[in-house]
Amino acid sequence: MSRLADWVQGVRDTLTWLDADRYVRAVFAGGTERWYDDPATLASATVQAQSVLRSDVLPVKVLGPFAGLLAGAGDDAAAVCAALGAAEPRAVLTDTLDALAHQLGAEVDLVLDCPSPRRLVGGADVGFDALDDIASALLEVIRAVADRPVRALVFSCDTASGPDDEETDSWSSALAAASHYGWLRAVRLDAVTAAEQVNADVSADLLLFPNAAPDALPDDRTLGGGLVPAAWADSTEADLLTEAAAERGFRFGEIPQEAAPETVLRRIAVLAAGR
Repeated sequence: MSRLADWVQGVRDTLTWLDADRYVRAVFAGGTERWYDDPATLASATVQAQSVLRSDVLPVKVLGPFAGLLAGAGDDAAAVCAALGAAEPRAVLTDTLDALAHQLGAEVDLVLDCPSPRRLVGGADVGFDALDDIASALLEVIRAVADRPVRALVFSCDTASGPDDEETDSWSSALAAASHYGWLRAVRLDAVTAAEQVNADVSADLLLFPNAAPDALPDDRTLGGGLVPAAWADSTEADLLTEAAAERGFRFGEIPQEAAPETVLRRIAVLAAGR
């Protein structure tokens, strides 16, 4: 059973997709520095968190195990590609997916959460050839876990008007591979606050808007949003934002790592009771 596929096909009435990675690391794992390097700790903390958060979808950070190597690569495209070719982080990613699938595979849809190639060079003004090289290296990382029970591939970008043509071209081969593997394709638009701000023709099954308020998006099966960071605060405004988000079919957002656990519990209860 795939919750995402059921949602896209109109079988489900609601879909709640929470990116809680940083929150879970801070609250359930004590902010451990070895978060992405220790699949057992990540899986154990995530299982504890899922019993409370009850997200239908669990994003797994593709490049989490590569973080140390990528930090050393800086904005140099060739160094980024070399870092992505390392064998040990790929093995850790595989072990992480296996641990999560074993413990949570019946409860959530696992998805691969991947940054845009441009994000990996700090948004630097690099040419298409460099972006394409990074995208090819990312594709090899993704192919290494293609036989795991993944339901979707997500690419995220930072620009306020969505990705430009070069950026969408750079990740097109990875999204095509996702379709070949039977995965849904999603694009996360971190800096976009309303669907009409997206200038490019983004070829994806789902668009995710972590910073779009509930009333800024049509209640469409392809558009996830509503759970903006402000919704996780302890305030009357946050109460109203969460109530509005709960009336959407497709609720998406990221839980801030500094959110108070008691407040998060109240927000989850509102979402569970909504629509």
